[in-house]
Amino acid sequence: MRVELRITSGSRAGQRELFDKSVISIGRHPLNDLRFDPERDPDASSKHAEIRILGEKATLHDLDSTNGTFVNGQRIAGAHALCDGDLMSFGREGPAVEFHAAAAAPGPEKTRASNGSPVAGAPEAAPRASTPRRDTVARIADAVQAQTGSLRKMLIGVGVLAVVGVGAAYFIGHSGSAQAQARVDELLKRNDSLSASFEKTVGSMKGRVAGLDSALAASKKETDQIRSRIKGEMQKGSEANVEELSARLDKAEKRQRALVSAGSVDFEQIAAKNGPAIVFIAVQEENGDLISGSGFNVSPSGLVITNRHVVQDAQGHPAKRIKVIFNDTRGAWKNAHVLKVSTTDELAFIKIDDAGTYPVVVGVAKQSTMRVGSPVALIGYPLGTSTAGMGGDINKLNPKSTLGLGTISKVLADTLQFDAFAAPGSSGSAVFDSRGYVIGVLFGGQTESNGRIVYAVPSDKLAAQMPPEGTAIIR
Repeated sequence: MRVELRITSGSRAGQRELFDKSVISIGRHPLNDLRFDPERDPDASSKHAEIRILGEKATLHDLDSTNGTFVNGQRIAGAHALCDGDLMSFGREGPAVEFHAAAAAPGPEKTRASNGSPVAGAPEAAPRASTPRRDTVARIADAVQAQTGSLRKMLIGVGVLAVVGVGAAYFIGHSGSAQAQARVDELLKRNDSLSASFEKTVGSMKGRVAGLDSALAASKKETDQIRSRIKGEMQKGSEANVEELSARLDKAEKRQRALVSAGSVDFEQIAAKNGPAIVFIAVQEENGDLISGSGFNVSPSGLVITNRHVVQDAQGHPAKRIKVIFNDTRGAWKNAHVLKVSTTDELAFIKIDDAGTYPVVVGVAKQSTMRVGSPVALIGYPLGTSTAGMGGDINKLNPKSTLGLGTISKVLADTLQFDAFAAPGSSGSAVFDSRGYVIGVLFGGQTESNGRIVYAVPSDKLAAQMPPEGTAIIR
């Protein structure tokens, strides 16, 4: 079997590759047959999966990948038989590839005499493992000729073949449409079930946490728009567009489920207990540029945690001047300086110069026990630079932090990955678990994800580098 793989999403979206081999390896390692970009397709593992061909059958095998292998939105385990048009995803958020059985490549023909015998001296082609199956048209035509031998019967046979061919094409087309319709019906039915839980969550959470009810409404609007487009494309018969939209609905549902599960977490209490310790940071770089970032306080005497890149420029030059202000305190700016910068992680420790007793977060988890799918809260100042009033009187600023909700989508030794929202100014934001403990420090995200995929330094890295002044907060 000759296989065509059409890449529909990821860094190589729009590309196609043909393979004529029994095993097709897939992943980010350069020795794979189908290779993804090692930087831009992080959800795909180095050696993620294999397609194995046996005769006219193809099966997909997951190779213990980190983020799993999916076929038409369902995660597979072991071998999974592939059908023409199946959509494979390498990681739920990773690159997607359509599987197609391509026409066989043309090969050399053996020279034969009119009676079908090989011509003397003509080169013999290599023996074939099995006799190729002839197409339906040829086999029926031979049968008609053998039985009748008359031109009239042959013409009748050709006419029958034409009718059969048209009927087969009609059946195949409508069978494919029926399968696509069945997949869409199942998808929409599942989404209806989710919507019921979603509406219940909206009602119970409305007004409890600033930002949550608006996030719920935005998520519902997103899925409703995709549902509407799917129905429209089905009416037009645009099955390729339906497949793409179905994949988008899967991702939107994942975010929606995260928000529904978030409804069981008391984010209101998390925000109330930790909000006063959230810090807005204003920095003047060595060249005079003004930037801002987020941070949080871990010591009553004023030890603020943020990112290294917040207090250093791209060349590693330290900030010329730093001021901080606690959440919801109008014009109460404090002078600060960098106490310590991590050489291994995106962490920096700022010491407040002004004497006082300052609010602290509930705790910093010594070891994060978070799993993929766990709900989290991010508190900081997305788009903080525009909010900081740099063009006017900054002394009148009354910073209001933003509570963002998300779920953990990947756990690595030195990085936590979230499906959440972040924007410039969010760097240094605290990431909280359901207990209200800091389990990470946000430091960036994927540019292509429009702020939806973000990264954080795990709290165990923070705890290990915490100055003595802040160790009492470690839990």
